[in-house]
Amino acid sequence: MIELLTLSDSVRHILAVVCAVFYLSAFGCCFIRGAKLRKISSLLWGVGTAVNALIVISNWAVNGYVPFVSMYQVLTFLGVTYSLAFVYVRYRFKGDFMKPYFMLFQGVIMVGVFFMGRTASAWTFPPALQSAYFIPHVFSYMISYTLVAVSALMCLISFFLKGENKLRHEKAVYHLVLTGFPFMVLGMLLGALWANACWGNFWSWDLKETWSLVTVMTLSAYLHLRRAVPFRKYTKVLVIVAFIFEIITLFFVGMFDSSSIHTYS
Repeated sequence: MIELLTLSDSVRHILAVVCAVFYLSAFGCCFIRGAKLRKISSLLWGVGTAVNALIVISNWAVNGYVPFVSMYQVLTFLGVTYSLAFVYVRYRFKGDFMKPYFMLFQGVIMVGVFFMGRTASAWTFPPALQSAYFIPHVFSYMISYTLVAVSALMCLISFFLKGENKLRHEKAVYHLVLTGFPFMVLGMLLGALWANACWGNFWSWDLKETWSLVTVMTLSAYLHLRRAVPFRKYTKVLVIVAFIFEIITLFFVGMFDSSSIHTYS
């Protein structure tokens, strides 16, 4: 059974393209009127998620561990995380109208996975990562990054909306950040406990740790200032800024400091 799941690099490469096509096609169908097209969009999204999950399972089988180590593995799993997060958002906040935003990010992510190369899935599992904190730490950040990314895009779109639709987007942004923020804090806490277990200190001001802290502080400012009526209309900018910090944290640490213990390849 395991041998059947260890797909070749070329097959996973092709599946990444297939996955991106399904996600982006589902996204496009959301903007065409008609009940049938909405059903087709959901079908395409479901198939895309299934293909995405197959890539994740294959990465797991090839490497022999939960595929959270390399950037290729993280991005591939992020695609599935968007689907999981949306299922919760849809039923918790009646947020079916948010589906296109989740689909768009999934499509963009899988396009990025395709351009990472055919041999990016295989990765040696370093001893420092072999900890009970590893999976919950990374997964907590995945959930928070997913929700913050969608909320930032919705913030940007809300600047061009008016009336009830604008208010609906702003309310949704608040709920997304409110849901994702505890996971980001939890991820940071687990990371600190993990660092103490491995290196004997909770915080070392590593570049990724610093940017993570800045992101948390920015979202915290949004959640606090949103309660102050005079500042509420300006707080959406903080969500967009937090997303920019999130991108820096996830992708650009290696460019700034190749010696970072958090650098992915």
